[in-house]
Amino acid sequence: MEDLNPTVAATIAAIEADFGNRWGVWQSDTGQWWASRQKALTADEITAGCVPFLQADTLDELKQRIRDEEALTTPAQEGETDGSVAS
Repeated sequence: MEDLNPTVAATIAAIEADFGNRWGVWQSDTGQWWASRQKALTADEITAGCVPFLQADTLDELKQRIRDEEALTTPAQEGETDGSVAS
């Protein structure tokens, strides 16, 4: 396995931290960005339309998809914050 470019690794670590480490993030060999949930979905989350993996062409698109995905569940369901990041 190739070592990550330090800039990409730092970007990934920052995004994961921004969302409370609830998502694992990586960039594929084709340049696509991916995120996967770090815990299994509950029946309620599946019913709400949540998915375990997200794909995007850009980092901004991926972050928005994560925000949209987390909006499908309430903080009370996760027992955590909403992952919002102040800009």
